Amino acid sequence: MEAGPWRRTLYRVSGRNVSRRMTARAVPFSAVLLFMLALPGGAGAANIPAVAVAEFYAPTPVGSFEGMVPERFAADDLSAQLVSAGAGRLALVPRARVEQAEASLRWHNEDALRFARLTALARAVGVNELVVGWITSLSVETGGHQTFPPDGGGNGAPTGDATVVVQVFSAAQGRIVAETRQWASTTGFVRELLAERALHEALSPTVPGLIRTLVEQP
Repeated sequence: MEAGPWRRTLYRVSGRNVSRRMTARAVPFSAVLLFMLALPGGAGAANIPAVAVAEFYAPTPVGSFEGMVPERFAADDLSAQLVSAGAGRLALVPRARVEQAEASLRWHNEDALRFARLTALARAVGVNELVVGWITSLSVETGGHQTFPPDGGGNGAPTGDATVVVQVFSAAQGRIVAETRQWASTTGFVRELLAERALHEALSPTVPGLIRTLVEQP
């Protein structure tokens, strides 16, 4: 299902929310490392835009999940989806390289809001466009709307819900050039998997619009 309209603007514009049931696990992050079109300096083949996905930002705490950091998982998962759907049209900088650059810049999650810091990160990894994301909400609850794990008082399978905002930042223009918002919900029984699946399903509809925007950038 395709995301709502992407807007080329400095202002935040939301598309329609999309919800659908998750039936398959997220694309493995290792897929990111299997696709890399190399230019001198590692950017990508001629006429194929090189792109990097920054670690996501959570405006408010989204909770802890054993073995999973939501902000990092969302960036890894979106990278993997762009690798799969954008083969031959985009060259993704491996997330490991982006994380190294973030570490060298002493990156903080709130740096996703600062254009100067985004420009510095884009230059550090050799790209013009950065994909930046926010996790505005992430929750896992029982069927009775109680916090996971269920204590017998719920009346249905636990659910995971996620809302994300995905943006394209142009270092050349020094601004956000596109944005969309998506929401998704899924059911299951393992807390960490529910959170991962909800994020994956919220991110999936953003991919077609992301690819179009990135390919069309000057």
